[in-house]
Amino acid sequence: MKFYQLFAFIAFVLLFTNNLLAQTNKKLIAQLDTIYQSDQQYRSKAMQEAGKNNPELDKANMDKQAVADRANLAKIEKIFAQYGYPGKTMVGEKYQSVAFMVIQHNDQEAQEKYLPLLTGAANKGEFRATSLAILIDRVKMGRGEKQVYGSQMHETKDGVKIYPIEDEPNVDIRRAKIGLPPLALYVKTWNIDYHVPTAEKPNPASMYYVQEERHESPVEAVGGTAAIYAQLNYPDKAKENNITGFVTVQLTIDKDGNTKNVEVIKSLGYGCDEEALRVMKAVKYTNKTGEDNDIRVKLPFPYKKK
Repeated sequence: MKFYQLFAFIAFVLLFTNNLLAQTNKKLIAQLDTIYQSDQQYRSKAMQEAGKNNPELDKANMDKQAVADRANLAKIEKIFAQYGYPGKTMVGEKYQSVAFMVIQHNDQEAQEKYLPLLTGAANKGEFRATSLAILIDRVKMGRGEKQVYGSQMHETKDGVKIYPIEDEPNVDIRRAKIGLPPLALYVKTWNIDYHVPTAEKPNPASMYYVQEERHESPVEAVGGTAAIYAQLNYPDKAKENNITGFVTVQLTIDKDGNTKNVEVIKSLGYGCDEEALRVMKAVKYTNKTGEDNDIRVKLPFPYKKK
């Protein structure tokens, strides 16, 4: 093959590859756009209706959003499996944070699971390090640990408080390294008069949120979680295929301790979902709150009785 022929062939291959990649990216961008619209649908509605001072309306919007968030997570997990993290190189600046938004709007389990993937993507410049900082702080907060970058607040009856921060004298150094402004500027949004504390000049303790210890849960399964697990049968189909793991169920405990609105939000399949629903629909709770409570329960398959 002559040089000009080889050059033409290489140019053709590159053009074909780029066109194929562009078509793939257009399809992926369209998926992410749909997911983004779903992620914001009821959140935007809740913000628009915030001035109506209607707690029932707020709850209805966020309940609908929670359903959408779980559906979005399933879609994003399929994208991760096929493409890895859909970052800036693949989908551009506008859509590089969509997958991150879905993960941060889901539960601790999803955040913990995908934190390494998102960390790797941020380290490669595929999505913003400032967004990763928020996820790191949320994961830390969920573990009951101090946050790193100071991004997480908590609204109390006495105003917005800052979650405790590890190595706080150096928080602004860490923030500056990833492009965040000083914490004092960030928390002004909530009318917090903050300064980086020193031994000589600490911030008042009232500035920080300290989670109250709960010595006894007001909503508990009769006999405890062990009594629930003991009712689980390991489905034959799951056993034959060596399926192990957890089914996560969301449900409502009414004021009399009965379960209702039981649904699987994290599936395992192979008959495990149906078994989890069977057991949870029959469980009896003690409910000292006098009102309906929404909870989530993780059920292990198989459950090995001790």
